Amino acid sequence: TGAKKNGIDKRKAKKLFKLMENFAGYGFNKSHSTAYALLAYQTAYLKANYPWHFASALLTIQAQDANKLSTYLRECRERKIPVLPPDLNESQLQFSVEPGNGVRFGLTAIKGLGEGVISEFIAVRQSLGRGITSIYELSEVVDLRLANKRVFEALIKSGACDSFGKKETKGSTPEDIRHYRAQMLASVDGVLDHGSRIQRDKDLGQADLFGETDSDETGHPQYELPETSPLSELEQLQYEKETIGLYWSGHPIDRWADKLKASGAVTTADLTSKQEILEEASLSSNANSNNENNKGIDHRRPDRKPGPVKNISIGGIVSNIRPLKTRKGDRMCVITLEDSHGSLEAVVFPEPFRIHSKIIEVGQTLLVKGKFEGSEDALRMIATEIVPIEILLKGIAKSIAIRLSSPPHSKETFTKLLELLKQHQGNGLVALSVEDRESNIRVYLDIDSQIRVNLCDSLVVKVKKLCGSESVVLN
Repeated sequence: TGAKKNGIDKRKAKKLFKLMENFAGYGFNKSHSTAYALLAYQTAYLKANYPWHFASALLTIQAQDANKLSTYLRECRERKIPVLPPDLNESQLQFSVEPGNGVRFGLTAIKGLGEGVISEFIAVRQSLGRGITSIYELSEVVDLRLANKRVFEALIKSGACDSFGKKETKGSTPEDIRHYRAQMLASVDGVLDHGSRIQRDKDLGQADLFGETDSDETGHPQYELPETSPLSELEQLQYEKETIGLYWSGHPIDRWADKLKASGAVTTADLTSKQEILEEASLSSNANSNNENNKGIDHRRPDRKPGPVKNISIGGIVSNIRPLKTRKGDRMCVITLEDSHGSLEAVVFPEPFRIHSKIIEVGQTLLVKGKFEGSEDALRMIATEIVPIEILLKGIAKSIAIRLSSPPHSKETFTKLLELLKQHQGNGLVALSVEDRESNIRVYLDIDSQIRVNLCDSLVVKVKKLCGSESVVLN
């Protein structure tokens, strides 16, 4: 039609169209291939020759996607690229390279911090010409209209304020750092009141003649933080997950590592690194497709050939639940199970879902048994049995021994401990000993035989928080 309107011969028009069609068959795709090849070469060159800078740029791009961020951080560990935690005195807006140290976590990756308040922190650092020495000083110099209580708590929970306490925590144990974070969290309201008062007085040109405080050797005022119990290890990890989207200083599953290994459980690292897990199994996952539960559910990609399967058990934390229904209307789900090395999906068909649905919750620590499907592009298993991971503890431990020292513990600790034991009644025995540090004598106390406890992870965590991380021994 166009040829006729423009006076072009129909035969010539067809020939021209054919030429255009032939060009489209190779012209566009080859030009794209050339461009992609150039980009691939440039990317590979940068990754090979500037690994820290490449990792910094990649982490910056994925800063708001916790799943991808976790994946790339794991790759950094595998490639021996040091990634440093967030630090209000060192971190920039984005991930950055510290020559000789590593890749520093960017403040923009902390949830609850906008670019405005981060720019304010960086400007304050530059105006001071040094690092901030305490959370009290931070409240004095930062614009509190931007940095509110939520911002202060996010900084503390993520660990970005740990460097304020270098004097208190240098060369110390993880428990000392948890204690310092707990003290800062307990002081936030008082800190904000202090900062507001100081800034108001400065605006009015007033000085507090009677408000002088002790100073350190550098002349910076020193303020006492309130005394409080340290955060438990689990609380610290949960706060890190809340603020930066991933577990930074460890993983909740780590405390179960020995017991999981003893029970024969594997990790996601085992599944990705040991090819025999994918190759040695002779059962084809096609057998699963004949199962009645599979009807109407295509949990695998239809365009790839199912791989071999192997019976495994694996422990992890449920990070996501995707509810589904079969064509018959039966409920089932796909859960994402996460450990310290990675994650995998576990398909829970209607029958096991009906049995275990009450314990399938986000944040729950589970031991999942089933058939692992070998594939090149994903880790996936068909769950047949799901149990709380605390079952491992019950199967091994029969009693709990609690060791206290005086000081610091007093009658108040004993009263709280008794209330705690009563809240966790069960069949486990309790042994209690107290060390008098002044006389260097340890006394073993008789416990009423009627006091028996449920040896669950919740009890262990609470006792450690009350009495100290080294106070509990399971026998």
